[in-house]
Amino acid sequence: MHARRGLAVIGVVLVEITLVGAALAGCAVAEPPQPETPPNAPSSSGPSTSLPAPPPDTGGGAISVGLPQLPIGGNVSFDENTLADNCVTVNWIVEQDNAKIPENVQIWISGARFTDDVYALADSGCSGEKPPCIEFVFDIADQTCDLAIVPTGNQPSPPDAPLNVSLTGEVTCSDGESLDCAKFLSAVFTESNLSIPLDTPPANTPSDTPPADEGLGVTTSGPA
Repeated sequence: MHARRGLAVIGVVLVEITLVGAALAGCAVAEPPQPETPPNAPSSSGPSTSLPAPPPDTGGGAISVGLPQLPIGGNVSFDENTLADNCVTVNWIVEQDNAKIPENVQIWISGARFTDDVYALADSGCSGEKPPCIEFVFDIADQTCDLAIVPTGNQPSPPDAPLNVSLTGEVTCSDGESLDCAKFLSAVFTESNLSIPLDTPPANTPSDTPPADEGLGVTTSGPA
């Protein structure tokens, strides 16, 4: 009985996630570079800039669901020389008890989204005290990571447009189509804290650190 209820709720959540992913398709996406595809091999990425939500695994094992935005909060550090933001400390922050990460759930961070082409991912900029966010896994014990960013040299358009960064990811429930998993996914989807505000860098701010990935892309492979 619980398994059927869990599957039904997961199905509703997947439909809602797909609609949100379509609405976010216009956001700038910054994600780690992917290995080159061998000649004549089928492409592993599609033209969309949002992560599709895979269907539940009906085989009774673990299931994974892609989410276009994760509930996060945190703080931002800036470079004292350029006065531009260079590191975002990200925490899993939720308002609902059901959205707190349970023991049987992991959230793999696949990439970051910026609301405008003003910042991009960088290879350095954080202290190194916390693990880098890209490909980091949130779980019941570890819920903090650092996201290194760098200004691209562009200014927001319009100039007073708010700048934000959000994370994309993949939720894996190790116990499969359980009611607890369905409750967690439903709660995560309705969380309101989905991004962290960034500061507008001074005009003509030079970029001392090359971005890790300047292009748009989609991560289609999950954690190893």
